[in-house]
Amino acid sequence: MKKIFANNITWIDIQKPKQRDLDELKEKFRLHPFITQQFLPPIHRPKIEEYPNQLFIVLHFPIFKRKSGQTKTAELDFIVTPTTLITSHLDKIPDLEIFFNDCQVQEYHQNQHFKSSGHLLFSLLDWLIDSCLPMLDQIGQRIEKVEAQVFKGKEKEMLFKIALLKRDLIDFRRATKPQRSVLEILEKKSSRLFSQETKPLAQEVIGSSIRVWNVLENHRELINSIEQTNNSLLSHKLSDIMKFLTVVSFITFPLSVIVGFFGMNVFDDIPLVRKNPWTWLAILIFMFITSSIMVIYFRKKKWL
Repeated sequence: MKKIFANNITWIDIQKPKQRDLDELKEKFRLHPFITQQFLPPIHRPKIEEYPNQLFIVLHFPIFKRKSGQTKTAELDFIVTPTTLITSHLDKIPDLEIFFNDCQVQEYHQNQHFKSSGHLLFSLLDWLIDSCLPMLDQIGQRIEKVEAQVFKGKEKEMLFKIALLKRDLIDFRRATKPQRSVLEILEKKSSRLFSQETKPLAQEVIGSSIRVWNVLENHRELINSIEQTNNSLLSHKLSDIMKFLTVVSFITFPLSVIVGFFGMNVFDDIPLVRKNPWTWLAILIFMFITSSIMVIYFRKKKWL
C-alpha cells in the first residue's frame, strides 16, 4: 500500500490487495458494504456506482507485456471520497506507477492534480487513456511492416503476424469500448459529485477516449484491408499453381496413353512395327507433335 498526501488530499494505491488491506480501508473510511463486497474479487465489466460520499468505479486498461509481446487488459478499481482517492489493481500498470511517482516526488504535480479528489481522478484517467496512444503507435508500426512484407511476396509468412495484430486490437477494443459509457456517466455527474471546475477535466477525458477509439478503429480497418489483400494474393498464387498442374496433367495424359498403347504385346505379331528400327523414333516424334499441339492450344486459350 502506497500513499501520497498533499493539499489535504490523499491518494492510496494498492497492488494485489489482500483482506487485511480491505479491513483497514473499511475501518478507516467506513466503506459501503457493496463496495467491500466487490473490492477484492475481479470484475470483468466496467461499472460506476454512487453511494453517500463514496464513488466506486471499475475500468479496464490495456497494458503491453514485453516478455510475451502481447497486449493484455488490467482491471483498475477506484474508490473516491471527498478527500481521498483509492486505486486498486492486481496487475502491474506501468503508466499508473509513472504518474504516482511523479506526484510523489514533484511538487508541481501535487499542486496541479491534488486540488481535490475529483481533480486527481480525472487527471489520472486522462493520463492512463492518453498512455494508450504510444501502444497504438507501436501496433501501427507493426502494421506498416506487415503491409510492406505482404507486397514483397511473403503472404504466407504474414498470416500469423496478421493474426497476432488482430488479437492485440481485439484486446484493446475489449478494454476501450465498454468503458466509454462509464466515462460518459462520470462526465455528466462530475459537476454534482465534485465541483464545476472538474467539468473541463471530465470533458478532456472523454476527448482522449474518443481519440484513442478513432486510432483503434483506423488500425482495425487497416489490418482488415491488409488481411483481405494478403488472402487475395495467396488465392491468386494458389490458382496459378493449380492451373499449371492441371495443364501439365492434360499434356502428359495423352503421352501416357500413347506409351501404354504401343507398349501392348499385340504389336509383336506385326513385323512392320516389331522389326522396323525406326519405330521408336516415329513414336517419339508422334508424342512430341501431340505435346506441341496441346501446348499451342493452351497458349491460344491463354491458359499458359
